[in-house]
Amino acid sequence: MPRFRFAFDIGGTFTDLVLIDERDRVVAGKCLTTTDGIHRSVVDGLRDLLDEHGIDPATIAEVVSGATTLVTNLIIERKGAPTALITTRGFGDVLEIGREIRYDNYDLRARKPAALIERDLRFEVEERVDAQGEILTPLDAAGVRECVTQVQRRGCRTIAVCLLHSYRNPVHELAIGEIVAEMAPEMFVSLSSEILPEIREYERTVATALNAYVRPFVGEYLKQLEDALREIGVIAELYIMQSNGGIISREFAERVPLRMLESGPAAGALAAAHLSASNKVGDVLAFDMGGTTAKACVISKNEPAVTTEFETARIHRFKKGSGFPVRLPVIDLIEIGAGGGSIAYVDDTGLMKVGPQSAGADPGPACYGRGGTQPTVTDADLLLGYLGADSFLGGKMPLFTDRAKDAVQTHLCEPLGLTLHGAAAGIYRIVSESMAAAMKIHAAERGIDVRQFSLVAFGGAGPVHAREVARRLHVKHVIVPLNSGVFSAFGLLVAPVRFDSVQTYYAKLAELDWGGVNGIFSRLGERAFGVLGKMGIRSRDATLIRSADMRYVGQGYEVTVPLPAAKKGAAAMTTALTESFHRVYAERFGHFLDDVPAEVLSWRLNAIHGDHSRRTNGVVKKRSAAVARPYARRDVYDLTRGTFVKTRVFRHADLRPGDRIAGPAIIEQVESTAVLGARDSCTLDAHRNLHLTIAPEGRR
Repeated sequence: MPRFRFAFDIGGTFTDLVLIDERDRVVAGKCLTTTDGIHRSVVDGLRDLLDEHGIDPATIAEVVSGATTLVTNLIIERKGAPTALITTRGFGDVLEIGREIRYDNYDLRARKPAALIERDLRFEVEERVDAQGEILTPLDAAGVRECVTQVQRRGCRTIAVCLLHSYRNPVHELAIGEIVAEMAPEMFVSLSSEILPEIREYERTVATALNAYVRPFVGEYLKQLEDALREIGVIAELYIMQSNGGIISREFAERVPLRMLESGPAAGALAAAHLSASNKVGDVLAFDMGGTTAKACVISKNEPAVTTEFETARIHRFKKGSGFPVRLPVIDLIEIGAGGGSIAYVDDTGLMKVGPQSAGADPGPACYGRGGTQPTVTDADLLLGYLGADSFLGGKMPLFTDRAKDAVQTHLCEPLGLTLHGAAAGIYRIVSESMAAAMKIHAAERGIDVRQFSLVAFGGAGPVHAREVARRLHVKHVIVPLNSGVFSAFGLLVAPVRFDSVQTYYAKLAELDWGGVNGIFSRLGERAFGVLGKMGIRSRDATLIRSADMRYVGQGYEVTVPLPAAKKGAAAMTTALTESFHRVYAERFGHFLDDVPAEVLSWRLNAIHGDHSRRTNGVVKKRSAAVARPYARRDVYDLTRGTFVKTRVFRHADLRPGDRIAGPAIIEQVESTAVLGARDSCTLDAHRNLHLTIAPEGRR
């Protein structure tokens, strides 16, 4: 009997489900995300999928959980657990002082996000460790006990502990953790020396506070998920996707849930990187458009970019600096407030705008017939003929064209004096332009010419808009993967087990003590395999990647530089690291400074186990001798002509490797739909992925 691996990705509108067995048989599904108990959509959707395909739940050997909106929403909506902070005396106001940097110099009313922990729940204790890790003032254990007593009286469930310079010597934080465990064993404790043992007091305190704030609820969610899966007969090990592009054990994710932020988009980027490598298409731009948002990620040399410059809960969604900094490794994505559920409206100046407000899963777009009355991107796509009213989600979810018409007519046509299809086309153009413009900026900031890239489009709405986005980017090649609507969930199943660790140890490059550096990597390795060992992974079976955060002396920010292979002698290693730094700096900024000394701030170790990244693209079906035939024709709006054109509609399931289709055409998958323009063409590769060639005449 075949054994399956199961993965799910919970989005704001839909939950995506994918099962793969040892023979690469792929079973996929999509269902609306439930708002009361988000794990219910996973369990109910999986039960339906198992019943539909006659799969025994006991054959599921492994479960990989993707993004849940739980962590992000708890922070944004301020619905986390009552949290206390224990810190060094004199540092209780770090959360409010922040970096003292204005994210908008021209907005006199610019606000910062309010601190997650109120001032009367921040407790200061006597202790002091200096920047070299030497103890200057011993920890006042009696004072700590008094703090814990006060925390209990205030009804807090969780404590963040962040002491000055604990990244160099965590002995006092560990002692506080032991005292809390003794006095209040039911209390959740997050230590900054475990969450983020890195310099910069504000960022370290924020990360620890965020982790403590969400930790009780994440533990409850994971338990509810496991219990619900067992109720339907799934008894399998649960792995959790992290934002760095790797999976980890449930136990570790429960202890450090902050690493789950942005894990769903990370999975999509991994899936696109996997497709790029297995199809040898070169560099790609991953374009993931779901029901609530769209995301883009640059993938070069089959690897998505990773950054530690990430923010959550921004006051202004697209203004850097207006949120909480999270210095943990995250797949480098740009988020655009545009999805299938994004609401179109007329603003105060009388202009049509789209998003970032979304109809979500409840009530959803007007055409869903679930009570939504506002016009959305999905409503426009339906009115333009890009979506089939009777074929949405493989026909399991009929769409209501009349309700989409009413929403667009009432909220856009009447106030703006537009025709129905003129308004719908306006929505389509606006959202496509906003996504293309954001991608151009994202690429330009990294010195990348996207015209040389291929666009990999996925998510429920990605393939619908991919052609128009590609035209505006002047990209000639678009790839729509098989099962593109659940592609992020597929990415969970090609993700490796991964644990990232960091340790600050400042030194000028010319003065590096390589013996001390090796000692740091030894300790980081012990920590990594303390986590991976509990998953049954031996040190010899993992790949270790070493890097350093470097900058020129006098700079305030760093770039992450891979450590070169070991050389004989300290001088040779220093020279090799200098060359590596100059190369990375030049790639990022176009030049390097050979007459300015460099320094290292922190050292990083990534431990990666690749058993979960086996290459799979699903079952390859043999080439059929039959010519691809449409199953229907329908009127589809041509943006260039401004009229409807009778267009052939194909089912992706009917197509075989090597088939060629000339546009205009619609190719329907169960979970998504690809749109070809009048002069575009499409062919299928060996794994039945769609390759769209965007005709030059189609550019604007």
